Amino acid sequence: MPSTKNFQKRITILDECFSYRTGLFTLEKLGEVLNEKMGISVSRKSIQNDIKYIRELIEENLSVERNIDDLAVFVKGLYDGKKTAFRYVSPNYSLGHQLLSKSDKEQLKETLAILSRYRNRVDFNWLDELFPRIESSFDLIHEDYNSLISYQTNRDYTGQPLVGKLYNQLIRKKVLHIEYKSFKEAESYTRIVHPYHLKQYNNRWFLFGYQDDSSYEGITNLALDRILNYSETSIEIIENTIDWGDYFDEIIGVSKNNEEPVLIKLRFRESRIKYIDTKPIHGATQKIDKSETDGLTRTIKVIPNNELFQTLLSFGKDVEVIEPDFIKKELKNHAQEILKFYSE
Repeated sequence: MPSTKNFQKRITILDECFSYRTGLFTLEKLGEVLNEKMGISVSRKSIQNDIKYIRELIEENLSVERNIDDLAVFVKGLYDGKKTAFRYVSPNYSLGHQLLSKSDKEQLKETLAILSRYRNRVDFNWLDELFPRIESSFDLIHEDYNSLISYQTNRDYTGQPLVGKLYNQLIRKKVLHIEYKSFKEAESYTRIVHPYHLKQYNNRWFLFGYQDDSSYEGITNLALDRILNYSETSIEIIENTIDWGDYFDEIIGVSKNNEEPVLIKLRFRESRIKYIDTKPIHGATQKIDKSETDGLTRTIKVIPNNELFQTLLSFGKDVEVIEPDFIKKELKNHAQEILKFYSE
């Protein structure tokens, strides 16, 4: 594998270009894209060597399943004017779909070994979940791994392919035209969004940003599975000024309105209280209510939203809202509607 500076970053950018089904990427265009995304000039010779490396890597993987004579990594006869353009024959040829080479595996193992030094630090607790995911995905562990551990996943989630693509747009600070169709709308419509943040909640991904168009102006969130299409604009981005940690500390889930957080007092059944303490409803604000002597009351301070009520309803008869009254009333209304399904 070449060891020149920025090699891996170049390969990742080129691979993304070759995977696009639209646009024509000549050597000159590829050089412009690399310059834009990396901030450096890359020589024509380096790009040609990178393309050769990518072609050989994909050919090596494809030859395991097919006759070598039938291989074609790039579309033949593709031109932009008189200049040759490059595009994968299939988007499935993207390097993200390929097997790791022996050297890639060694590099990945070395990287994991370095990261493992930090696993005991509190701010690196996420490594405990990341390690087995990576080791399983890239076949770096025992063959019986899948019988030992499982993760919560949604294989049919249609928004997953957009996560990496929109993450790149966040890094590049590109304002987007987004064609969006919510579950409530009969037709799709286009939003102009300054993208700031991606968040996963309840096995779905959401894009947060500043919307600035005729239909709405302000912070918005869009479910990735409702985005039909998007394109870059030449609009200059309005810089993000939000601390997203603080932003989500005020809510459960992803829906935020202009209301102020309220203190909510909850009493749980004794059989459920240890579960609540080990997996808090809202870790940022959940506290033991010391004014109650039974030890079963907890308080949270959040902005009421749909996700709050869905969470409280998920506990069924194991939780009672003590206060405030408007939260009690809302849950009572939900319970009465549910009861209608089971009334004789």
